[in-house]
Amino acid sequence: MFHLKISFAMAIPVSYNLEKYMSNYHGSAEEEYRTLLLAIIRQAMDDYIKLQHPKYRRKKYLQEAFDSAIGVFFDSSYRFLYLKNDDGESMSIENLLSHFISSGKMDLETLRNHVITEAKLFWENKLLNVIDIPESFIYDGHVYSTYHTDEEDYQINYEKKAILLNKDSSNSENQQNFIKAAVEIMLYHEEIPMSKTKIENLGKAFFRMIKVNSCFLES
Repeated sequence: MFHLKISFAMAIPVSYNLEKYMSNYHGSAEEEYRTLLLAIIRQAMDDYIKLQHPKYRRKKYLQEAFDSAIGVFFDSSYRFLYLKNDDGESMSIENLLSHFISSGKMDLETLRNHVITEAKLFWENKLLNVIDIPESFIYDGHVYSTYHTDEEDYQINYEKKAILLNKDSSNSENQQNFIKAAVEIMLYHEEIPMSKTKIENLGKAFFRMIKVNSCFLES
């Protein structure tokens, strides 16, 4: 159940334009009620997007806000405990959205896809220290030494087992380049053929995955 526990954590307006679905209601009480519902929906969107990294939900109430936001959008049985519909039943997200459109129906799947896309873009563009570029990269017994270069892209010398890249770990692009190089080396030794473009995309995807999950611990 959603207990209207609004976190206000990093509350930044989300670009999804809910106002465009509003019908023309009259009366201050109704308008105030719809303003409250809109604030709840927006806060759930903010919590879903901006609390995805564990670093930003270390406090219990922030974890609860994140869990609630997931339930709001992706659990069809989820209900808002203190919000009732005309039948006196706890409201679902579809019930809330029905207050903002004339037809009384809302494509929830569109809203779900929107918050997923916004979350991807938010964390893809957010500057975070994800990894330290090591002095060597080891895979299945193979040891590749890393060497600094001022070039923007990385290079791999398989004969000398060397990775050339910018080793400034304070730069997110350099961190991503190291991950792409690591992925390419793994594919090489597993004898999995893949085009440079697909290796590039896979490396970026892997970097995004470790960037937002923060679940890899030192031994």
